[in-house]
Amino acid sequence: MMEGFNIKTSMKIQFDSKKELDTMIKVLTPDNVCIPEGLKIDIKAEKKYLVIDIFCNKGTGTFLNTIDEILEHISLSRTVTAND
Repeated sequence: MMEGFNIKTSMKIQFDSKKELDTMIKVLTPDNVCIPEGLKIDIKAEKKYLVIDIFCNKGTGTFLNTIDEILEHISLSRTVTAND
């Protein structure tokens, strides 16, 4: 794992409704409380899009694990709320 450099990314995920988008933000926000130093995650809504900005200087492993965890939470939440 290489450390000592900054990695930034922005993900933009479209949802079918504002309700689904709001639910997703509520699901992801609690995970955003105790973030390790060197990792920053900003989550916001733009129209029907969930925008997630990630900044990491903890190495590629932390960066990739963070993205994987966020996408897992989104996938699971969509599955659980699909019947609503």
